[in-house]
Amino acid sequence: MNSLEYLIANPHVLSDSSIVDALTALANSPNMENHDEEYDMEVNSDDEMKIDISALINPSVFNSMQLPIGTGRFPNPSPPRSNSGTHTPIRKTPGSRPDRGKFTILDGTEVAGPEEVLNVDFNSEILQRIFSDPKLGIQFLARYGLIPNTRVCRVQDCPKDQLMSLIKHANGFVWRCRSCRKRREKRIITKISVYEGTFLFYSRMPLNKFFIFMLIWCENPGLSITEYNRLMGENRLVEETIYNTIGFMRDIIQNWCDTIITSNVPIGGPHRIVEVVETLSTEQLSNKTRNRRTRHYTTRTVFISLADDKIKSVDFPLHNVHDLERALLECVQPGSIVVMRDSFMERFGQQEEISNALFNHYKVKSICDVWLDFNEQERSKQFIKTEMNQVPNVSQEPYAYEYFFRRCFADKCFNHLLRVIRLLYQK
Repeated sequence: MNSLEYLIANPHVLSDSSIVDALTALANSPNMENHDEEYDMEVNSDDEMKIDISALINPSVFNSMQLPIGTGRFPNPSPPRSNSGTHTPIRKTPGSRPDRGKFTILDGTEVAGPEEVLNVDFNSEILQRIFSDPKLGIQFLARYGLIPNTRVCRVQDCPKDQLMSLIKHANGFVWRCRSCRKRREKRIITKISVYEGTFLFYSRMPLNKFFIFMLIWCENPGLSITEYNRLMGENRLVEETIYNTIGFMRDIIQNWCDTIITSNVPIGGPHRIVEVVETLSTEQLSNKTRNRRTRHYTTRTVFISLADDKIKSVDFPLHNVHDLERALLECVQPGSIVVMRDSFMERFGQQEEISNALFNHYKVKSICDVWLDFNEQERSKQFIKTEMNQVPNVSQEPYAYEYFFRRCFADKCFNHLLRVIRLLYQK
């Protein structure tokens, strides 16, 4: 029994000095100093975070789960946990307390490899159930490498490789540095979002809407705003948000093409078909710039080798046959068959004139000329452009990289987009 409890039990000994002494002793007690940490431990206990993310591999498991239907990052609160009598109570005696805090979203062994996300069969219902629960949502993102599983404090005064603790915050989960918090220094931010440094950090959309729209966009190229919202159902979005989100995903794909997949040597080869596509591209790709009104576009010429789906580009438009020759010498191997749309070819003259200007190093043809030489698979890939051209003002959109991405990953396009995002943000 501490001093204050003794005075309450024996009111006849109360005096001003005894009350002051009791409060002083209580304020200096270890229990008061550790009160905040005990609360954090209660929030961060391993039991509360144990959700079997491996169940995502088998979507049928979700049918038996009863999760609250919320709005992504701010769902309905989870019901309180029942106290189990099987757990051994933690003693509060100083020196007997185990290491407190949770330093990972998952165990290190649970983080999947980059290719494992390709094995998951996603649909809108599964994504809604995942992101209706904030714990399950961040575990899914950590499981597939879309957010970091651990976080190291970068404050200079902290020990090297000081891990931050995962805590529950009013707006979700955040990382907090215990060392910075204990020092109580001013102007030091001790908490950071679990999304900091990721593609989600500047997004204000609820996560369930963001990923559901990403899935619908991947599976349905060239739809109008009305058609996208019809497929979104109760998760419908305003027009500006849809345009901004599509632009952001195109920026992700363009970044992937420019930094990871682009060929370092000329593409094509003797008797191989290389398609030429003129397109807009985003300047100064940034995760912060999501508003289409603040994006700046420039004209590029993209070359795609149809046989092996390799890509290369130049940062200048083609105004005449001399620009075409310069771009071909930089990007395409001699002997290749260069194909383009009839309307694009008219800019350089007739086929024979173009071939003569190129000294017959390349055979220039229209897509109509080689259409009969395409197999069914290539014809279906060419049809992607027809679907994308249904969007109004498509010539004012940077669509060539999206066309190339859909060519490469016609099956499970959404899964491949998640994999690409992980590869980009791990660099």
